[in-house]
Amino acid sequence: MRNRVFALLLALPILPLWAQHPTEYEQTMTQMGLDRSDRDASGEATITMEEPRLAYVNLTELGDLPISKWTENECWLEFHGGGTYFKKRITIKGQGGYSIRYPKKNFSFKLYEADWSSATDLVIGRWVEQDGFHLKAFWTDYFRGIGEIGYKVFEGVVADRRPYWERGGYMQESLARCFPDGFPCILYVNGDFYGIYAWQLKKHRKNMNQKKDLPAHIHLDGDLNDETLFHGTIKWTDFDVRNPKGLLVSSGAAYDGNRPSELMGTNSSAYGSYTADEKEREKRERSAQVKAAIQQLSKYHSEMEALEKQMNLSALRKRFEEQFDLESLLDYYVFYEFQWNGDGSLKNWQWFTYDGVKWMVAPYDLDQTFGLGLYGVVRPAFLPQTDLTTGPFYWLFKYYQPEIRERYRTLRQNGALSELRILPIMQDWYDRIGEDWYAREMQAWPESPCYCEAICNRNWEVCDDWSVYAEVENFSLSRQYKAGDICRYEGRLWRATGLSKGVLPYIRNANVDSLDRLLSWVGDRLAIMDEKYGFTTSEPHIKYNTTDDRGLEGIYSPAGIRLDAPVRGINIYRFRDGTSRKILVK
Repeated sequence: MRNRVFALLLALPILPLWAQHPTEYEQTMTQMGLDRSDRDASGEATITMEEPRLAYVNLTELGDLPISKWTENECWLEFHGGGTYFKKRITIKGQGGYSIRYPKKNFSFKLYEADWSSATDLVIGRWVEQDGFHLKAFWTDYFRGIGEIGYKVFEGVVADRRPYWERGGYMQESLARCFPDGFPCILYVNGDFYGIYAWQLKKHRKNMNQKKDLPAHIHLDGDLNDETLFHGTIKWTDFDVRNPKGLLVSSGAAYDGNRPSELMGTNSSAYGSYTADEKEREKRERSAQVKAAIQQLSKYHSEMEALEKQMNLSALRKRFEEQFDLESLLDYYVFYEFQWNGDGSLKNWQWFTYDGVKWMVAPYDLDQTFGLGLYGVVRPAFLPQTDLTTGPFYWLFKYYQPEIRERYRTLRQNGALSELRILPIMQDWYDRIGEDWYAREMQAWPESPCYCEAICNRNWEVCDDWSVYAEVENFSLSRQYKAGDICRYEGRLWRATGLSKGVLPYIRNANVDSLDRLLSWVGDRLAIMDEKYGFTTSEPHIKYNTTDDRGLEGIYSPAGIRLDAPVRGINIYRFRDGTSRKILVK
């Protein structure tokens, strides 16, 4: 009898370990039916797929997540989304400058075949083919994708322009964007929920439509400002020459963008030394050409100053438009001002050229936009913004005000900058993720600044009187503050409630954010800019059905002031069951 039972047990199907003890990731895939419906592309060296509305990513056989840009780990990546499933080997490391210090980190990864023999390329939707991508955490952002929303808005800003490369004389067709794009994904680590992320295009030459061996195809990234580049002094260690590849430094060593140093020029001691290696000679010549182009970019400012002293404004404008793509600068300027891009005037922008002469600019890293500042601080739309005058924008601001005004008006008229276009982009990103996943994210990362109130130090409080923002001085540890004194620190205002010296105003700098606040901010900001540039909107009135069986408690402004009746702009309808609804009135 015992033998018969044992034989029957042997005949039963043996379930794999994951089926006996499924992880949270596997349970979710089973519940959603994705474990059965997706096409398995794991064996494909190049995977072509639709852009997912929401993807699910699982990193497995990963001991520890990388905590820096210098730490690279190996693991497997499982992907469900866009009707496609695949499992690939990856190398993964931390990504980002300032953001690498946040608890929830960004990652950069590259896909490989199972035996590491070659890279795997993905063609996602309308993106260029790439074998590596970023996973962006957006630690301070309520949307967990504010930057991706910004890129989608900017796509409309440049929609009526020719591609960047065509303006630079390079006519090779491409799907390149010259700025990122992304879609939301739910990230798991070894089967456990880790957080909401954005799967994003990298700063890769393919997305710039540049060739890696052409000396005229130059792409600069990093700290690019008056001190490091634009005013005649080049600090080679502060920025990265991302393209072309195969460059050499002054000593003759290979250029390393992670540890940048001065490029080899014709006057470098190693440049003229004998070599029979043709590829080595090409590297020297390419490096010298790239260096000369960057040096010319750096000294243009003194040329412009000389023309200005001669009062030769016609020649000044001509020289300016030889050195810079005017359309590119106008688009960046208007978009920067509309978004209140607090981190895009000294770095976090890309400068590039296709002929080695005329330079262009495109946005990158838009995580401090739409009123969102460092540490999740929320700035009102009416807050005065410092004019963008870094590098060539100094001359644009000084001599191209009519063109700036006209470009803004054009973008309002064609709808690229309008609530009718931007609010649906914001709402769509939120809906793609869904409230259940946002609740899960808040549970996993409760210390995220956009979920928390600020905690002040003794004798300090938050000051919400933004009207005095431009008038007060920055906080100083050496100053003694008395009750009522206001200072500015890390993007917000603080008021002393008693004597204080040598003590930071806060223990935790944070600001609870919301979907309503972000949606409301867009219309408020456009109203400010309309007034500045003298634009009267002709957008149709939008009316929503406000009938609701929950019982209306009252109508409020975004600031929480009760209204007698709806007013133009955002109105908050609060209901007796504690819920609320945002209504846009034109």
